[in-house]
Amino acid sequence: MVTVNEAKQRIIANTEARTATWLPLAEAVGSVLAEDVIAPIALPPFRQSSMDGYALIHSDITENGIALQLAGESRAGQAELPDVRPGTCVRIFTGAPVPDSATAVVMQEHTSVTDGRVTILEFPVGEGKNVRRAGQQIAKGAVALPAGTPVSAGAVGFLKGMDITEVAVHSKPRVGLLVTGDELLKAGEPLVPGKIYESNSDMLKAALGQTGIGEVTVSYASDELEATIEALGKLLETHDVVLASGGISVGDYDFVGKALEALGAETVFYKVRQKPGKPLLFGKKGDKLIFALPGNPASSLVCYYEYVLPALRKTMGAREPFLRSVKLPIRHAYRFDGERDEFLKARVEGKEVVSLDGQESFVIGSFAVANALIYLPVGQNQVAAGDLVEVHLLPV
Repeated sequence: MVTVNEAKQRIIANTEARTATWLPLAEAVGSVLAEDVIAPIALPPFRQSSMDGYALIHSDITENGIALQLAGESRAGQAELPDVRPGTCVRIFTGAPVPDSATAVVMQEHTSVTDGRVTILEFPVGEGKNVRRAGQQIAKGAVALPAGTPVSAGAVGFLKGMDITEVAVHSKPRVGLLVTGDELLKAGEPLVPGKIYESNSDMLKAALGQTGIGEVTVSYASDELEATIEALGKLLETHDVVLASGGISVGDYDFVGKALEALGAETVFYKVRQKPGKPLLFGKKGDKLIFALPGNPASSLVCYYEYVLPALRKTMGAREPFLRSVKLPIRHAYRFDGERDEFLKARVEGKEVVSLDGQESFVIGSFAVANALIYLPVGQNQVAAGDLVEVHLLPV
């Protein structure tokens, strides 16, 4: 049995970032950049107005109420611009190019117009006011986004504004999921005594989808050794990461560990000193990663977030693969006995964290409203209300 930190270190040490592939920008969302993206142009490419108003020479405004002669206009997309001479101004709109001779823009709310003359109701007017400099957002040749940056909707907008249409990203791993358990029913089957509806596959597929992995192969195996060996073997042939849900404890019908051994997989560790989720196995076969997760749904999801997700993120090139961790005061006192660290389903509310009811490993309902996990090591097995605790923020 290993500690929580030992488990995480071993997983990361045995995980490598995948090779780079070029994808169209829209298809790269959810992936991580494998190379720096260099700006091919400056943004903005020319001086722009940040306001609807009037472009002028700032030194013309020597007092409040100066009137200037209107000498034309500049609108978005306009190429040929009027000249701004001393004593004149130009009507301008947000995003429009600022004439070279203009040094500032006064917003229209600070002006009045009568018979072609514009009275400036502002003083002083600073040089460069309401003018976006060429390259103010990014200079040509600069690193627009460094390697390791996730491709988000904002990244798409930023890069597309420079006419970047494809990027090099780490390829996403192919993930296969094996579900075991003779007690499990598939959707739509009639409920009979001794059976329960299988939910872990859809739960884990949803979690994988949050990571940008939308295609997951799901297989099922009965609680028999040969069936488990066959199902796992097929998944390992065609997938980079294989998850098994259930069948990893020490019961008479738990065959995942034996099946992996029969398939020649290496066990990096088995069992973690934690609650819930003790019977977690991490292994490898060649360059394939294997995670055998507990069957209880809350245990399975805790292990996914704390161990599987960081491994997936590392294969996809993330610089910070683990859940973001913060220290927050806990609202209610909590105490536990035993020699295992505990993860509590929790909710961050304002500037504190609340441990939720229903912490048992089979209770998944509390996870439905959780947005965090509280991590309490054995040395912090008793906390009072208001004590600072380590909080791992869940993906949203």
